[in-house]
Amino acid sequence: MRGGRELVSKENSSILSAAFIIMGATFLSAILGFIRTRLLIQYFFGNKAVLDAFWAAFRIPDTIFQLLIVGALSSAFIPIFSKYLEKGREEEASTIAASMINVVVGVMVLLSVGIVVWAEPLSHLIAGGFPEGQIKIMVSLTRVMAVADVLFGFSSFLTGIIQSHKRFIVPALAPSLYNVGIILGTIFLSKPLGIMGPAIGVIVGALLHLAVQLPLARMLGFRYRPIVARHPAISEMGRLMLPRVLTLSLAQIEQTVVIAFSSWLSLGTVTVMSIAQQLANLPIRMIGITIGQASLPFFAKEMARGNKAGLAEMVNNAILQMLYLALPASAIVLILRIPLVRLAYGAGSFPWADTVTTGRVVAMLALAIAAGSLTNIVIRVFYALHDTKTPFVINLVATSINVSLSYYLLFIIKTGVIGMAFAMTLADTVESVILTIVLYNVASFSLKKLGVPFLKMLLASAVTAVMLWLPMRLLDQFIFDTTHTFPLLVLTVMVTGIGLAVYIMLSYLLHIRELEVFVTLLKKLGDWRKSLVASPEALEPVDSTDLSA
Repeated sequence: MRGGRELVSKENSSILSAAFIIMGATFLSAILGFIRTRLLIQYFFGNKAVLDAFWAAFRIPDTIFQLLIVGALSSAFIPIFSKYLEKGREEEASTIAASMINVVVGVMVLLSVGIVVWAEPLSHLIAGGFPEGQIKIMVSLTRVMAVADVLFGFSSFLTGIIQSHKRFIVPALAPSLYNVGIILGTIFLSKPLGIMGPAIGVIVGALLHLAVQLPLARMLGFRYRPIVARHPAISEMGRLMLPRVLTLSLAQIEQTVVIAFSSWLSLGTVTVMSIAQQLANLPIRMIGITIGQASLPFFAKEMARGNKAGLAEMVNNAILQMLYLALPASAIVLILRIPLVRLAYGAGSFPWADTVTTGRVVAMLALAIAAGSLTNIVIRVFYALHDTKTPFVINLVATSINVSLSYYLLFIIKTGVIGMAFAMTLADTVESVILTIVLYNVASFSLKKLGVPFLKMLLASAVTAVMLWLPMRLLDQFIFDTTHTFPLLVLTVMVTGIGLAVYIMLSYLLHIRELEVFVTLLKKLGDWRKSLVASPEALEPVDSTDLSA
């Protein structure tokens, strides 16, 4: 029991170790997410209009969440909260946290009420291509999901508090419980309530997401109080948030355009785009976002110390370690797109034509996995430098490319969803390249240190892609009957294993340093029990019966 408490409360000492913990938990959440989506397809894909409405209903509440909560946490709250912790001013940091929660979540409550009241006109605005009956379903679902948004708002601040203390296990596991809530709602409530069952599951998942983080937040010293303190840190957070909110609003415009444009295409397109993004974005979630989340407190700490040289080395290492994972992941998703779609979303309830279309979209999006992962790291360096304006300007360029090109390809040339996926991939790539170049110029970092290692990884990944395609074709045609799930799973695992073996061998032959870094880390993670016993940083458990937090 004590070992378990120490495991979840132990401070992580490096970006990579923290990222690996988040990756493991993210993978668990992703598996549950695919189970959730597979169940939704199984229960509702026969009525594509209902399922399209379900995905579209997330758009309005999620936009509010991304703008207020993600905007506050990544750009403002964690860097400033971490600064006060680093200076040993824990009580003051707790007051700042409670005040920021009350301000941001209070605004979110007001906006959520607005969503409930004006759900119908907002739904017409978002999904203008839906017929009236589909709009009515979307309206009901949107109102339910707006309630869950408020719970997520509070819970996400707990995530930021815990991560600022460099504890990552519990916040990383919380999304898994969110998916569990939706799964339970789908299984037990779909029959009596229809598509409203999974929507109720969203609220249950949000409650679980909140409940699992409260004890550790209290253990780390946070005490919630209904106050709004007049503190310079609150003003500074507001100043830093505004450009980030504007940047995120551009990302939300992109996602809203995907729903809006898809609503004018054939029935089921909203679902195809949603699930294709879920699959293609998994490596970005596991690699780019996890390393980005893990790195922000470390970046902020180096900046608080004024150690620019240390920050430069930390950024270079984080980017190269990310690329070492993201490039082969891109190759795997690109080559194994059809098996992955079939394994993730099923074959019986997901027709072959939809499987092929989804696979093509996944393949196009897979080309931007490394770019999307890079953006998630580079943008957090800007936040650690307290610069949120530059990412906004660059994202404005990328959004303009995405929206205008998507419209041209969809409605002028009429390329279908593949054109929209191409526009998204191109925009993501342009954004990541410009962000990186500008960062290294502004911060006086050396891009030369990335050049040769990146080219080695790119070469190894290209060869790996070829070595994935060849055995997949041979095994599919001559060995396995992939019309059945188990042979398909065996083929996918075998081909992935062959590809990874080739990549590791090439890494060794090309002297790619990151191979040794990851091997060393895996050895350390394998001896985690000894590490915990020896660690002086593990926290003592506190009385969890006090519910005043």
